[in-house]
Amino acid sequence: MLYKTILGIDPGTKEMGLAVLRGQELLYFGVQRLRNGTRPYDVIGQARRAVLGAIERHSPQVVAMEAPFNLPTKRAHLLNVIDDELRQRSEELGLEVVELTPMAVRAAVADNPRATKIDVAERLVRDGFSQLQELIPKRPKRAALGLRPKDKYWLHMFDALAVAVAAGTRSA
Repeated sequence: MLYKTILGIDPGTKEMGLAVLRGQELLYFGVQRLRNGTRPYDVIGQARRAVLGAIERHSPQVVAMEAPFNLPTKRAHLLNVIDDELRQRSEELGLEVVELTPMAVRAAVADNPRATKIDVAERLVRDGFSQLQELIPKRPKRAALGLRPKDKYWLHMFDALAVAVAAGTRSA
């Protein structure tokens, strides 16, 4: 059976998760830090370069992205522009673009649309990506304290991988 290569993207304005998947084979994973420049265009350009670089290196047939929430903030508006830019560049290259809501991704991967990011990461590790075990952050002793920024870092990649897995189950 031939599997499509899927580039999963968890778009962000500070960090963007990327994962490339072919069937159950994880070809690439990482987190791209986006540095805020003097203009919002700087962040958009960094995101575009990271995605186009991944497309050039891995030649995916599908680009799967997590749909951003529409919130009335400047950062959310910037995220929507990044999302639009990545979608348009992918479509221009003739790639199939799949956009999934976070709830749809969590339902497809963890069988629970309200699963936490750590729940999703643990499920991905259990379901065949055991090489990523060490990247899952430890759950905080008290949930109200949440995770520190450095502990959240790899969760962007897990989100991107979950998007790729969910898109793969849709096309299977």
